[in-house]
Amino acid sequence: MPDGSGYLKARLSGAVQTELVWGNDGTECTGAVRPDGGIRVRFSHKDGVDGGRLVLLFGIAALREGQSAKALPVNLTVIREGLGEFYSTQGDNKCTLDDVRQEPLVGIPHRSRSYRIIARGFCTHPARAVRGNGVILLSRFDYVGRIDFDAEDKDETLAGGAMTAQGRMKQQ
Repeated sequence: MPDGSGYLKARLSGAVQTELVWGNDGTECTGAVRPDGGIRVRFSHKDGVDGGRLVLLFGIAALREGQSAKALPVNLTVIREGLGEFYSTQGDNKCTLDDVRQEPLVGIPHRSRSYRIIARGFCTHPARAVRGNGVILLSRFDYVGRIDFDAEDKDETLAGGAMTAQGRMKQQ
């Protein structure tokens, strides 16, 4: 976030055992509209263990621009870039956003459709390895990031690319 307020905090267990406390510095965050509706928010940070990046991707099908909500289902994907490991809940019935709010970053007359997203949630089931064995459970998470509704996610995210149609990563 330009004002330095962005962060992601999460407790991971399983194939990755850690308590994430990612501040604004060194964390990349992008958020955009999913092609099939809803939003996708992507956080990534350097993974100290292997020099790669750890990526957490939250897909929220039921969330629309500017909306605040409680008890929304969320799909979670965890990627260990550099290791080629992908973990997914493969559906949005295993994780929940307890609370999510969106606050406009710039409003009319600027007509920017960018929002600060503030979310808190948990998972009751782990994300399972897409190939091979292993699981990662996010027992809890909360974050502050940015969503740009002027951009559409082109599903480049899973390949480690940018989330926005303009192909830019936003430094959180």
